[in-house]
Amino acid sequence: MLHRMDDQHDKEFVELEFELKPSELWRRQGYSTFQYEFVTDEMVNLIGENNIIWDSDYPHPDCVWPDSRRVINDNLGHLEECVLKKIVCENTAKLYGFSH
Repeated sequence: MLHRMDDQHDKEFVELEFELKPSELWRRQGYSTFQYEFVTDEMVNLIGENNIIWDSDYPHPDCVWPDSRRVINDNLGHLEECVLKKIVCENTAKLYGFSH
């Protein structure tokens, strides 16, 4: 979607002279959340490691708790530790303005 928005910008809206492309705006202020999905390195690179937030959806009945740690390990355990920490902790803290 980010690539498509940039493509459309370049084809149809470049004359508007926006300061940033849509993907740049996204990386500055957009977030994507997920709960139970295998996240690949390619996905992290395309979306941006600073723009992904893991969501436990607690306390809803379809949440992954009390298996949260297993789900995180199964779906994100292959990522670099610093990227994993951003996705499960730091990005949320930054978005909502609290320390972790």
